[in-house]
Amino acid sequence: MEANVAPERAVDHARSDRLLRIMLVWGVRFTAEGLAQILERDPSLSVVGLCSDLSEAVALSRTQQADVILLDARIPDGAAAIRRALDIAPAMRIVVSAVKETEDDIVAWAEAGVIGYIPRTVPLADFVRFLMDIHSGEQVCSSRVAAGLLRRIAVGSRGGYAGNGGNGFLPLSALTKRERQAAELIRSGLSDKEIARRLNISLATTKSHVHNLLGKLNAQRRSQVADYLREYEQHPR
Repeated sequence: MEANVAPERAVDHARSDRLLRIMLVWGVRFTAEGLAQILERDPSLSVVGLCSDLSEAVALSRTQQADVILLDARIPDGAAAIRRALDIAPAMRIVVSAVKETEDDIVAWAEAGVIGYIPRTVPLADFVRFLMDIHSGEQVCSSRVAAGLLRRIAVGSRGGYAGNGGNGFLPLSALTKRERQAAELIRSGLSDKEIARRLNISLATTKSHVHNLLGKLNAQRRSQVADYLREYEQHPR
């Protein structure tokens, strides 16, 4: 019987020749069990485990040998949890499901290290196809998200914040909404804990946004964030 799978959900190892072995990481157990039952109707899939969080998935990954970790996007502090999991198990291939398909959200998940995402608007009939395409190295996304990603890549290729040795000035549009909010609050002198309370998000998520912000600006100190905003206001790009 597979670890952490109820007896009625035990996986028959005789089916191990199935194409794709999936481990579900879902916050609500009965939802995970229902999705597992639906997925296993497809002969190309095998659900090898159900976990409540990514730390449990990391612990089981060596024995369960899942090809893909399917993560519920509504897991608290999902992006930060992905980073922690990949620090421990860098070979894990994580696909995040039920994603709100906005540029900021997609970039945040991509920067966390997922190999793909399934939008919350995907109908159940197309769910397996999306998952298989991602496993094969393909990702279907909206034209708006694709344009946003191309714009960010172009910005990155031109360099970062010139005030710290870059060869170009990072436009404000290259920052996510949360990163822009964090930048303004950093300029106001707020700590990470104070920013978390002000934005009503967890401290771990706040630290993730601040880390990404400093990285995009090539900034070593928080004071450089204020310098960037001041220079941008004087010379908007």
